[in-house]
Amino acid sequence: MQKCQICGKKEATVHLKQVLDGETLEMFLCKECAQKGGLSIDTGLGMEEFVIGLASAKDKEQKRRAEEELSCPSCHMRRADFKKTSRLGCPACYETFAADLSPMLAEMHRGTTHVGKSPRDSVGRNDVAALRKALAAAVAAQRFEEAARLRDLIRAATGGAPSGAVSDDRQ
Repeated sequence: MQKCQICGKKEATVHLKQVLDGETLEMFLCKECAQKGGLSIDTGLGMEEFVIGLASAKDKEQKRRAEEELSCPSCHMRRADFKKTSRLGCPACYETFAADLSPMLAEMHRGTTHVGKSPRDSVGRNDVAALRKALAAAVAAQRFEEAARLRDLIRAATGGAPSGAVSDDRQ
């Protein structure tokens, strides 16, 4: 019993033989693999069309296997291992599996660019500069309640007294 040369599982029921430039090509296929390759037993499709279809199917299978066998050059983790565990083996894995990681990260997070992290009620550096300008304007216009509120915001943001301010240590 001859096994199919494509899937290697089923019994070959189709025997193809072609001679090109004195070289003989023989293939033993099961009915399903022959049909996947484009050979229709019922219509008698020519060998040339079948071989072209079979080569295309074989190329697709080889490409799929090559993608599965992709491995990290540093720690030798394979793509199949990464997909199974969802963990990377080393820093080089991030570059090796970048094509797999990008869509995963985009789906898990709001974006793919890290922008840092800060407390929700914190004030950024640009905001502190704007607060200082507003404080100076409030003092110049003698709006002291607003100036005190702005001073407190600046202190909370910077962890100390605003620059140029005189500390009030009288008690």
